Amino acid sequence: MHPHLPRYELSRRALLRRTLLAGGALATAPLLAACGNDDADVFDSGDSATVPLSAPATSGASTTAPADTAATTAAPSGDALPAGAQLQVAFTYTASGGRVKNPYIAVWVETRAGELVQTISVWYSTREAKYLRELTNWYVTESNYLDAGGADTVASVSGATRNAGTYQLVWDGRDAAGNPVAQGDYVLLVESAREHGPHQVTSADISLGSEGFTVTLPDDGELTALSATYVV
Repeated sequence: MHPHLPRYELSRRALLRRTLLAGGALATAPLLAACGNDDADVFDSGDSATVPLSAPATSGASTTAPADTAATTAAPSGDALPAGAQLQVAFTYTASGGRVKNPYIAVWVETRAGELVQTISVWYSTREAKYLRELTNWYVTESNYLDAGGADTVASVSGATRNAGTYQLVWDGRDAAGNPVAQGDYVLLVESAREHGPHQVTSADISLGSEGFTVTLPDDGELTALSATYVV
């Protein structure tokens, strides 16, 4: 069985989130503890949403999502995404230095207010699940969602840690409760952390509607070539 998400006390989580979001930007933090070796043998092959990178379909030129300071932070409401809509998230992880352990990686979607919409995938070692907290941004967001009464669905989106390489994940446009999300503005985030290595987090604003697009996320350390393609 997959372990449930380890939990911070509420006061510590709230303090950590305020620290991470100080100044309106997601901050990085040093990795404080070990992450695991590749543990593919302890996961069922069907658990992972990860597939080798293939050329994603695009409906326009790749652009970096601009910051929208006027955007509301209210959760989107209204019409659901078109049937069959999906978000293809691609990234490359390149370990710096010599022989290193595989990183923990989380990819998720939030509202503009910082509330969890869905964890697309999280890679970690089941033997060292306690170190999920080193994915500080994702951990706080997921924990806040659980505190608000959300279901613990981490097991359904989990995968084993992986070697350096290029990967693609696909989000089906449903929230953590399994419901199609409303058209509107969201934030896509990718975070990584590993033993004796850097901690990275990068993000981009995305507007999901009836038209496709491709957006580029900023590179951050060992995370590069990040993009998201919305296909309708």
